[in-house]
Parts: sequence; structure tokens; C-alpha cells
Amino acid sequence: MTAPARVYVVVMARLPLVDSSDDNADPLAREVLTGVSAARGRSVDPNVYRAIANHPRALQAMVKFGTVVYFQNSMTPAQRELAYLTASVTNECHY
Repeated sequence: MTAPARVYVVVMARLPLVDSSDDNADPLAREVLTGVSAARGRSVDPNVYRAIANHPRALQAMVKFGTVVYFQNSMTPAQRELAYLTASVTNECHY
């Protein structure tokens, strides 16, 4: 006899996503998001940054930290990619 399949329900908190082109958004949030887009060479901000932009100073600190961790280190781009992929597989991240 096999065990019944497990059903998982994921409930996530929803935060409003800040849009860098929204004139009503916090000026610091808009500035940081615009900088992230420029650095990535894309006009679309990643949702994780847009969610954290609800607290602009936290976003600013995260971007500074991420810049050091991801770009200002001794790893080659290939080594960084291998680390990202290894972490994704280890944590069963499918995206």
C-alpha cells in the first residue's frame, strides 16, 4: 500500500510592488530602482527589488551588499554562475 500524495499549499504575503516610473513612489526608491535597471541594462526591475523598495533604505543597503557579493569579489563569472546553479539545485529552486 502506498502513502497518499501530499498536497502543499503555499500562502505568500503580498507586498505592493514599487514602480520606478511612478511619480508617487518614494524618491529614494525610484532612484535606487532606476540605478538597478541601468546596471542590469534592462528597463524592468526584478520583483524582489520592487517589493523591498517599500522600505527604500533597506533596498539601498541590499543593493550595496549585493554589488559587493556578486560583482566585487575574486570569483570569475563562470565560478559565480556555478555557485548560483549549485545553490539553486541544492535548494530545489526551479526558476
